[in-house]
Amino acid sequence: MITLGTTTLPLAGWIANPQQPAESRAHRLRAMRRITEGYGMRAVELTLDLQAIYSQVFDAGFYESVAELQRELGFVCTVHLPFLWVEPASLNEAIRQASVDCLRQAVEITRAVDVRAYVLHLWGFSTGQVLSQLREPVQRQALLGALLAQANRSLSALCDIVEPEDLCVENLEDSLFDLALPIIEQHRVSICLDVGHLALQGGDALAFLGLHGDRIREIHLHDAKPARDHLALGQGQIDHAALLEKLAEVEYQGPVILEVNTKADLEQSLATLKAAL
Repeated sequence: MITLGTTTLPLAGWIANPQQPAESRAHRLRAMRRITEGYGMRAVELTLDLQAIYSQVFDAGFYESVAELQRELGFVCTVHLPFLWVEPASLNEAIRQASVDCLRQAVEITRAVDVRAYVLHLWGFSTGQVLSQLREPVQRQALLGALLAQANRSLSALCDIVEPEDLCVENLEDSLFDLALPIIEQHRVSICLDVGHLALQGGDALAFLGLHGDRIREIHLHDAKPARDHLALGQGQIDHAALLEKLAEVEYQGPVILEVNTKADLEQSLATLKAAL
């Protein structure tokens, strides 16, 4: 049986108020309680970009409170490491190092929490943008090699503080994931399958499960259609019923995190899943 969950974003949003840190923390904790008690889900994914942006709000004390709530309610916790304005594959060494420092801080500040998986974007938005503009084959190949070397260094640094199997590299909206597979295998890290991102690339989730099932430790689930993802289930083109059937067939028991951004989309996704099950 899958362990279904979501982030706090549909219920508490992306914004906190640094002028009222106690209320912002309480608001986020109430969202976690509602996820588990109100919606009956068994997993919560912590969005660590919130900590990186609002460090004075989501401090170590906040994550100690999360750990207390986790012990009370018994939910599984996963961590989405910061990815906004973070570039672990940057050729600008100062940016790469700052990105690694940001990721390491996110790991350290959540030590009080029992974390099932740490989801990692091994490269950022600007990496994909640069590559999309470079079409000359020789130069593109040289740039890819340099970027993957930087990503390798960043992944190695993170494996020093996180058990490799707990670190999950996510497939993103671009086509770089297959190129990063040798690095993933070298460091023996896990994979976060993002079903919506894969659909944007024209990929097939069932085939992906067949290829990488033994490494997949977490799944991000949202619907997608051309040029749009993070939609409520039922608003796009993904055959979620077939996916659920395949997950049951392979006896996948890890977290499946609904990655939607509004309460309405969360509730529609849950209703769609209930009908499929």
